[in-house]
Amino acid sequence: MSAEFNIVINQNADFTRKFKLKTPGTTDISSFTITSAMKKHHTTPDASDTDFTVTKTDASAGDFTISLTDTQTAALSAGVYHYDILSADGSGIKTTLVSGTATVEAGITP
Repeated sequence: MSAEFNIVINQNADFTRKFKLKTPGTTDISSFTITSAMKKHHTTPDASDTDFTVTKTDASAGDFTISLTDTQTAALSAGVYHYDILSADGSGIKTTLVSGTATVEAGITP
């Protein structure tokens, strides 16, 4: 079962959020592939849909981050998006780790 976590992203600013996997017996994410994407609409593609960069910061402890650059956040239109973070094990079995809404707040300073 995935965790739900809502995030806020400011346009024109770098965005980074840290996560820690706390599933009993599955803390080490060294062998996992982790991906994350954000969409404005579940079924309809939008120009603002984007993928996060996922970085394993301490794989053996289950620590990773998702991030967007200031250039990526500048390209997002303000509004509410849906995102998720998936892991895939060596067998290709995918599991949703986290999902939620990502609220993009309009920036004033470019």
